[in-house]
Amino acid sequence: MLQMTLIIKGKVQRVGFRYSVADFVIQEKLPLVGQVKNLADGSVEVIAQGDLEALKSLHRFCTKGPPRAEVREVTQDLIQITKLNFSEFYVSND
Repeated sequence: MLQMTLIIKGKVQRVGFRYSVADFVIQEKLPLVGQVKNLADGSVEVIAQGDLEALKSLHRFCTKGPPRAEVREVTQDLIQITKLNFSEFYVSND
């Protein structure tokens, strides 16, 4: 099992980015759990856990985002995990 953390920078807040990520995971039926949330610096953080192919698909989506987004940079951290820390994929309002 893998965990991928993405930090997406650019015009990614107030454009529906978080909800488009969650919708993508659901519509594509990706076997992922995790969360997506806004960060105080104006970027968006995605933490997703699942198999490599599903994570790759999510990463590809996040490099573009929804139509109104302007993604300038995506940093990625990928680690091996032994247990899931989430029960679903959701939008965090923290």
